[in-house]
Amino acid sequence: IIHPDHQGLGFAQSAIRAGVEYAFQVLNMHKVYLYVDVANAAAIHIYKKVGFKEEGILREHFFAEGQYHDSMMMGILAKEFTTN
Repeated sequence: IIHPDHQGLGFAQSAIRAGVEYAFQVLNMHKVYLYVDVANAAAIHIYKKVGFKEEGILREHFFAEGQYHDSMMMGILAKEFTTN
């Protein structure tokens, strides 16, 4: 979570990129995946900028604020990740 005063400065993208780079280069993982609320357009945008691709929608995947929400599964393979 980035404080609103510091949003839009690239901190979230840098943090995600560093975590993915660690997963591939240090842990030698083949794939990194995540789930994100389909309504969280800002997060989805950042994940796509890092290189994650949409892999599917999980209907009513989690419960929050009194209702069920859909999640998007996103993933990135080591061969797709660039450190630029």
